[in-house]
Amino acid sequence: TWDFTNFPGPPSTMGILSGFAGGQNLHFFHIVPSYIDLKKKPGFSELPKPTVMDWVSTAVQLKHIWASPNLVWLIIAVALYVFKPYDLSPTSIGAQSPFSLPFFEDRLPWWMGITFGYNAFFFVTLVLLKWSDRSFIPNRHISADKMLHNLFYSVFALIIWVGFENVFVYLWATGRLPYLTDKQAFEGGVFSANFLRLALGVILIPLWRDIHFYFAHRLLHYKPVFQQVHSLHHRNTDIEPFSGLTMHPVEHLYYYACILPSVFFFASPLHFLWNGIHLLLSPGASHSGFDDHFQADPFHYMHHRYFECNYAGFSAGALDVIFGTFMGKFKEREEDGVKERLDSKSNIRSPPTLEFVMYLALSAACVGVWAYVAVEHLAVSQTVAAALAFLAGFGPVLLAFVFFFVNGNGSALDPFSKKGVFENVLHLGMGNLVCAVPVALACYLTLA
Repeated sequence: TWDFTNFPGPPSTMGILSGFAGGQNLHFFHIVPSYIDLKKKPGFSELPKPTVMDWVSTAVQLKHIWASPNLVWLIIAVALYVFKPYDLSPTSIGAQSPFSLPFFEDRLPWWMGITFGYNAFFFVTLVLLKWSDRSFIPNRHISADKMLHNLFYSVFALIIWVGFENVFVYLWATGRLPYLTDKQAFEGGVFSANFLRLALGVILIPLWRDIHFYFAHRLLHYKPVFQQVHSLHHRNTDIEPFSGLTMHPVEHLYYYACILPSVFFFASPLHFLWNGIHLLLSPGASHSGFDDHFQADPFHYMHHRYFECNYAGFSAGALDVIFGTFMGKFKEREEDGVKERLDSKSNIRSPPTLEFVMYLALSAACVGVWAYVAVEHLAVSQTVAAALAFLAGFGPVLLAFVFFFVNGNGSALDPFSKKGVFENVLHLGMGNLVCAVPVALACYLTLA
């Protein structure tokens, strides 16, 4: 997420408008941050190394809200929350089961329209209408196979997200998970503890997203998990808006585990929805393949091109600086430019490998056993409930390591095997804490 507040502009538009919603003087295309040298080809300007103080300073000034695309997504989240609220009554369709077909029929069309509409807007304006000029790959070619591949897995992304929604609506409506109601948030006025809790949660969600994304992303790049899961996302090296949610279903499971605050804290359903909107919409334009619009992200484009760098989002890029994985510009010589890669693996016509099918089936079984017990409302002991929840949350990661040790070569710690023991323990521990634990706990609560 870029901060454009330092752009020069006409005197009449200086001030808040100079960075409003991540734009420049209310312009959102044909704009670049001040550190981009327009005389250089896209991707060849040296990005400044972010610092922790930069991140903190931006947060304290709330620039990560008002001077960022976060403002656009927050407005969308509030609008959806007001006009399509969750029905949390004990007799609602979501209260009947953690997976209810009527709930999916009600929510999925909304998410299809919002998410695909948002991504289509950037695909049309950037790729087709050329509202931006600075593509990282000149005269890039996006094949029909690649688009079908990305749309196919993006549909799975939305189905799995609605599954998360259904689980939490079930937990709230059945009293299994306490939550901050709208009445509690607003009845004491804007200086009440509950309203401040609501406001603070809204402010902190994007910052939490930064932290979760980094540690989840590092976990996904350990060789066993990368081979079975994250490599699917990296089939796109020249990314486009619909590639943002193109992930293996197991990656969707851990990506959406960012809803952790709604499990561990007394939070509002608005916090959950705001988190969800951020998860679903922010990858769109940041995977655009251009560097001259309000959500451009050359930092992440380099990650897709080179894989072993820039694991955080740029706003939290200090984490990459700290752990030695920061990359500020393309490796190629500028005079040679960046060569196009056809991303031939990004297609759904080629049959999947037996290993892919086996891993996906076994991972689905890890979650499926819990889902069957929860949907059928089977009575189980707390020990069995904990075991099923553990299997749903941690099973896919453990399976990836089992597959690796049976079939793999090299170190399971690659590409981080040369890092110290502390760093690997930290990243493996934090990765599982922010990915597997929220999933396991939510699953456990449905059986409690």
